[in-house]
Amino acid sequence: MCMQRHVNYLTADELDLCAQVRAACACNQLRRAMRGVTELYEDALAASRLKATQLPILVCLASAGDVSVSVLADALSLDRTTLTRNVQVLEERGLVRTSESEDDRRVRIVSLTLEGSRVLSGALVGWEQMHAVVEKRFGRERLSALYDELAALGDAIG
Repeated sequence: MCMQRHVNYLTADELDLCAQVRAACACNQLRRAMRGVTELYEDALAASRLKATQLPILVCLASAGDVSVSVLADALSLDRTTLTRNVQVLEERGLVRTSESEDDRRVRIVSLTLEGSRVLSGALVGWEQMHAVVEKRFGRERLSALYDELAALGDAIG
């Protein structure tokens, strides 16, 4: 039988801080909740083959129309590199199209394609069903209050 030996090189104060991180770290708690919520929504989006991170891109394009990568990144609070990777995946699937701006060839414009609209339409059905489940499990009022608190947290740290 193999015995495990636990050696810890941290001080008592550092171990106390580790306990605080596990129990009260805003980043850790938000990421934990986000993983669970993301899993639910990705299950709901599975038929559309969209990821939860891709849906907001298509929603934004459907709502705002053709926009530059910079405008889209700002609207979604994403860095351009992350957005560009996601747009490339969507473009490979034929869901979005990128083109040069007529005014400035350095600017890339992102557009929703007809296929993108079709996939988005189906994805919205899955989203709506899952959103109803989340509202039922957590409570509509609590969810609304959570949105307000998350916005306030973002404003406070951003």
